[in-house]
Amino acid sequence: MPLGEHLIRSAHQQLLSAGRGATKRPGSYKIEQNYIGDERRGKIYYVPIAPEQLEPAMAALVQFINTSATRPLIRTALAHVEFEALHPFEDGNGRIGRMLITLMLWRLGVLSQPNFFVSGYFETHKDEYIERMRAVSAEEDWTGWVIFFLQAMHEQATVNIETADAIFRLHVDMRERFREVLNSQFHDQALDFVFASPVFRNDRFVERSGIPATSARLLSRRLVEAGLLRTLQPAAGRRAALYAFDPLLDLLRV
Repeated sequence: MPLGEHLIRSAHQQLLSAGRGATKRPGSYKIEQNYIGDERRGKIYYVPIAPEQLEPAMAALVQFINTSATRPLIRTALAHVEFEALHPFEDGNGRIGRMLITLMLWRLGVLSQPNFFVSGYFETHKDEYIERMRAVSAEEDWTGWVIFFLQAMHEQATVNIETADAIFRLHVDMRERFREVLNSQFHDQALDFVFASPVFRNDRFVERSGIPATSARLLSRRLVEAGLLRTLQPAAGRRAALYAFDPLLDLLRV
């Protein structure tokens, strides 16, 4: 299925449906002019396309994403900077733009699954990231942007592989630890659940781990007592306790 505007708007609606940005027209394109800049310094780096010109521009971008003969990584680099230049939403453009990188690399066959963390390098090199994108519009320096983007993908892929290897090693180590702590035939199911959902409510564990309810409640309690789960919110009334599996979360925070 091609990457279309409906998918982009739906993802934006989900992203902003609660919390930060919930009042900024989730799922809808901007209707007022927006700006890219530093609000604290009162500095404007770039003025995106006007709302009345956005519809044909987005249609052209989506067509490029799906039909261009440009090589996948370069096509993704060009599409990302164009999306950020259009800045089609009132809020959340950066997050949706980075999501599109992963989806494009998946749809174009670079990734076997849409699982690729892309934000780390851009956040670490934020000033250069912004400057390289600004230089595209100000100086038509497409080459500088593409080189920066490819370097970002290379270095981020290296970090992601190292993180995946660390997660695999943790899973192997934790399998023995869970066996010792839980002393149950369901230790593997409990382990697989917390690796898939490192932050979860206990009722979700009881319902979806595949472990009988009575056993599931006992096992989660043992994991808390052993220090393998940390209580973020204790149980209160009908609200189940909220737990965090910090050994995995600590790897993901690096």
